[in-house]
Amino acid sequence: MTTSTALSVTAIVLSLIAVIFTGLQWRESHNQLLLEMKPSINILTTTGDRPAGISIQDAGPGPAKIKSVTYFVDRKPVGDASKALDFANVPEIMNDVDILEIDEGDTLAVGPTEWLIEYTKKPRSKDEQKELDQLFDFIDQHVAVEVEFCPVLGSDCAKKCSKKKWCD
Repeated sequence: MTTSTALSVTAIVLSLIAVIFTGLQWRESHNQLLLEMKPSINILTTTGDRPAGISIQDAGPGPAKIKSVTYFVDRKPVGDASKALDFANVPEIMNDVDILEIDEGDTLAVGPTEWLIEYTKKPRSKDEQKELDQLFDFIDQHVAVEVEFCPVLGSDCAKKCSKKKWCD
């Protein structure tokens, strides 16, 4: 191998290393920027279809770090979902209701829907259907959810309530 060939190969290898390093730096700075972007939270109440309940979604552009989730019944804070659903008085179907507890510091990714309160089964009897209708009416008419959230790498926090003027 001649000196000229060795220098050419060395230059190509160093150029490839520089390109890879630059690409990794770009990726790191891009990820950092995404983590600093302010998230946008949507809270949806669905009572007609399955699944039914209350869901939360981060519409972006950045992921959300959850500070708190508070449930309200008739405009009064009651704490978590289990306490809120106690007011519904539907003991026959409560075992079929799935509750997602979100803790302070949990992260919500951009895009996927997370169900805070979810009911997916079909009623097995008229009594279950009656309780299910009662649960859906209760969720629709008497329950609100407030989520306080921040960007993952920021302090520009915000609050979002599922019903206007219920979480004041």
